[in-house]
Amino acid sequence: MENPVNNIKDQKVRAYFEAVTEKRDPACKLTADEMEVGVNQLIDGLDKALAEGAEMVARAKLGEVPEAISFSYIAKKYFGKSRGWLMQKVNGNTVNGKQAAFTDAERKQFREALQDISKQLSTAALAF
Repeated sequence: MENPVNNIKDQKVRAYFEAVTEKRDPACKLTADEMEVGVNQLIDGLDKALAEGAEMVARAKLGEVPEAISFSYIAKKYFGKSRGWLMQKVNGNTVNGKQAAFTDAERKQFREALQDISKQLSTAALAF
């Protein structure tokens, strides 16, 4: 996961925030404008880190599920997409320079697909 401070473009401002986050005295002072820009870019970096962390947690929650059931089937039946599309979302791959992630609607749809498959497996297990 990338350090949120790396999102700060100006080297002087980045050096200031690196020092602060490492609990060192900054070697320079910032103007109010530089501070505002730095804080906003740091917040953007934190937002990116949080989103990446949430995706990592989601992938960890799946555990061995991708190996146990057909993601090709889920992608085709529930999304009308390819297995590759679904795996890019699940794994958070970089596609066209942007990290692939589920939208809220897709996340809900994926959850419902897993619940539907769970019901089908339970029914099949009881019938066997």
